[in-house]
Amino acid sequence: MKHMTLCLLALSLVSAFPALGEEHEKDEERDRPKNFGAHGWGLRFGVGDDPDQVVAGVHFDFGEFKAVHMEPNIELLAGDDHLTLSALYAVHYRFRYVEQFRPYVGAGLGLALDHHDRSGISDDTDLDIGMRILGGTNWRLKNGREAFFELSFGIGYVNDIQLMGGWSF
Repeated sequence: MKHMTLCLLALSLVSAFPALGEEHEKDEERDRPKNFGAHGWGLRFGVGDDPDQVVAGVHFDFGEFKAVHMEPNIELLAGDDHLTLSALYAVHYRFRYVEQFRPYVGAGLGLALDHHDRSGISDDTDLDIGMRILGGTNWRLKNGREAFFELSFGIGYVNDIQLMGGWSF
């Protein structure tokens, strides 16, 4: 229970961070909507460590208000005798552009259904609740779409570390 309280507190702080700082300047070069709602989706892929897994999934663009961006995702992870389906609701704080790159930090709460295939022993399936702390950068592609790289750390959740990449449509 103490672990879950800590996760909820950390997510609340990350969500409130932009409200505590200065007002974020408008990015004139961006044509992404500045309001909440369903604005698109994208593909994500990468690797996770402990357990060692290959990761593939989709993320959804729920828009942004000032610098706070909502981007939930669903991932399928396979490897190290584990098959995992996870859903994470991530909140990003996006900083100002540096050249064509826009760095971000964030956190998210998620659920993971993990099936562990143990050789010679009965299989094990668990439902886990956890948190992810993440950071990365987005950049615009020539076709107007957006790509990203992201590094995240899990707290009581699927992988300890994930390195992800992908693009949004």
